[in-house]
Amino acid sequence: MVPGVRVLLDLIGAEHDAVPARDPDPPEHPYVVCSTPRSGSGLLCRGLAGRGAGAPLEYFNEIHRGLLTDRWGCGRDLDSYVRALYAHRTAAGGVLGVKLHWDQLERLRAETLGLPAGEPEYRFPIAFLEQLLPGATYVRIIRLDIDRQAVSLWFAAAGGTWSVAAGDAADTGRDSVGYDFVGIDQCRRTIENAELHWDRLLRHNGIEPLTVVYEQLAASYGDVLDGVLAVVAPERLDTPRAEPTTRRLSDDRSERFVERFVAERAERGFGTSAPPAPSP
Repeated sequence: MVPGVRVLLDLIGAEHDAVPARDPDPPEHPYVVCSTPRSGSGLLCRGLAGRGAGAPLEYFNEIHRGLLTDRWGCGRDLDSYVRALYAHRTAAGGVLGVKLHWDQLERLRAETLGLPAGEPEYRFPIAFLEQLLPGATYVRIIRLDIDRQAVSLWFAAAGGTWSVAAGDAADTGRDSVGYDFVGIDQCRRTIENAELHWDRLLRHNGIEPLTVVYEQLAASYGDVLDGVLAVVAPERLDTPRAEPTTRRLSDDRSERFVERFVAERAERGFGTSAPPAPSP
């Protein structure tokens, strides 16, 4: 774990491992959550896990992968890790959920194909991911308010707090985070770049993902989860609904940052823009 970083590792624990471990074969019903940081992907994935749709986690996040590799006792090469992932994280009904931020997909592609790390070309086939998760269903989560998403990412990255359990009143360190136009704008550019690449990749490969909008998820949590479950794990629709397991971190201070950032961006002539429209 990176020192000083508060991350709720509620889907890392061994309680989410299949017992006994199943055969290390590809799951029957894999799904991929295509996301960007602070898009609401954690809220979505924890909700799906709570309803029995596997434990969709950033399995190709370097920190998570290291922790799981050590616990599962598998080799650190990709093939050994993926086989262990199949065996330990495929839930009842053959469901396996994987969350991927764009930068993680870039690194995974490079590792799978033996390519140098770096941003890929404009278009490329997604066959490498299909080999790891054959027949996967794709769920894309987007946040309409990219300015608030950028400010949220700035607070998380600068303050080191990414998620806090519901009911945890501990200090999040947000008060120590200062306003920085350049830093927030870089967060915004990072998000925009990732959203653009996700859009291009899905369109180029003819993939029509199920699209989840964060603002709708936050407003109608149970209903939106039901809609996603109906696609990725329909047999889990009868599981009881529950409230989110994490609390929202936005506050008056972050709202002031958003207002200041939007105004300063307009003053600098950047105007406004929206994330790319999701694939139809």
